Amino acid sequence: MSQLTRGSDNSAAPLVAIQKVTIQSNYHDLLLRPGYISRIILEGLKISVSAQHETSTSQQISSKSSTRMGEVFTKNATLEVARKGDGPLRFEIHQLSLKSISDSSPMSYDLAMRNAEPPGEIRSRGRLGPWDRQHMNDIPLSGSYTFDGVDLGIFEGIGGTLAATGDFHGVLGRIDTQGTTNTPKFEVTRSHHPVALKAKFNATVDGMSGDTILHFVDGVFLKTPVHIEGSVAGKPGQPGKTASLNATVHNGRMDNVLWLFVKQRKAPMDGTTNFHAHVIWPSGHQPFLKRVVLQGDFEIEHAQWTDPERQMSVNMLSKKAGGKKKDPETPNVTADLKGSVLLSNEVAKFHDTSFKVPGAEAILHGTYNLEDTKIDFHGDLKTEASLSDDSSGVKAVLLKPLDPLFKKKHAGALVPVEMTGTYHDPHFGVSPQPKKLAAANRRHHPICPQMDSDLATAPRQLHCGAAQWYRPQRAWRIVSAPTSAW
Repeated sequence: MSQLTRGSDNSAAPLVAIQKVTIQSNYHDLLLRPGYISRIILEGLKISVSAQHETSTSQQISSKSSTRMGEVFTKNATLEVARKGDGPLRFEIHQLSLKSISDSSPMSYDLAMRNAEPPGEIRSRGRLGPWDRQHMNDIPLSGSYTFDGVDLGIFEGIGGTLAATGDFHGVLGRIDTQGTTNTPKFEVTRSHHPVALKAKFNATVDGMSGDTILHFVDGVFLKTPVHIEGSVAGKPGQPGKTASLNATVHNGRMDNVLWLFVKQRKAPMDGTTNFHAHVIWPSGHQPFLKRVVLQGDFEIEHAQWTDPERQMSVNMLSKKAGGKKKDPETPNVTADLKGSVLLSNEVAKFHDTSFKVPGAEAILHGTYNLEDTKIDFHGDLKTEASLSDDSSGVKAVLLKPLDPLFKKKHAGALVPVEMTGTYHDPHFGVSPQPKKLAAANRRHHPICPQMDSDLATAPRQLHCGAAQWYRPQRAWRIVSAPTSAW
């Protein structure tokens, strides 16, 4: 067995180990093409890369070789890349053929291998080189690839088998790639509702570090399109890689979005949705909802509830708030919702969230816990009818003296309300806090009080705790923040 170790430390694991080397040549090449080897076959090849691999000075200044090879061929080889604080990544190279190898011209390659993470089968053909030991980042490469049978279940929180195809070109330090993906049964594991997910993408990859810039990922599932851009890259002082993404849905279906995440057999709401969110997803072993941070704005138009009892409650709210409680008919109505949300550590904090139906509009702020489904919302409800007009019988008589307290400037009522309990068992009622206090709380930003200033005079960018925020137009957006900031 032949071995190549790191430096003079023979006790360390070898960088390269080969069980058998076969060199094939002929007399014609020895006489007419000195320095040319027809074929080299490597058997039992194993390459080990340490977590802190450093190139020695002798390697950096080594001169170019005049040796040329027609082909280097290996099969059933392995590549192991060590990782700090985790087991090594193991790549199984089924077959690799390198042809026309020299320091002065590019070589062609044909590769079949199993990727380590996420696991899947890679087949790639292309060209690489000429090789430059002193400027590895600038080595040209190009080619095409397929990535099949990719198990997404290795990533906590999602599942499915992905297939991808694409091509690439550039240099090793900056590889431009584009292609398509298809995941017939993509799912969020907490809900187990598989959907077909197709996407096309354009990205730039640093082949030395694996850092990736996503110029765009345009996908569609069911009837909802989604646009994503951002990066998946290492952060100083943090292990692994952090995904920092901007996600946008325009004219999507709310039932499609909810279907991915809820456990019920039927999505609780229909409607058209638009939203923009910035997502930070650091690496780690904690559950997905404990690691992810999301900040964004959303709106849902023409919403209706699929639960008949909930839809009837909304219908009755609209009917009474509009002063039509004596009408014999109770028509189905739709609602419009709009607001901002910040999700961290499994809790979604909503700010300036409006809920509007014919005859009534509520402005709410509060929280929703995604783990135990607890809700805690407070705000103001505006109705076209007065408080006593919203009620009937003895209740209307008792509430009549309270109309001046909750009367709006022109007509109707303005009532402080609350919604507590859980998602499956909500409780609605009049809030015990005064109307003015509810309004004050509504203006108070749940994370950064500095954002309460007038947008006309507020700064375009600020730091709140460990987070950096940016205001491109009329809303604050998170730029970056470590997980500890939340």
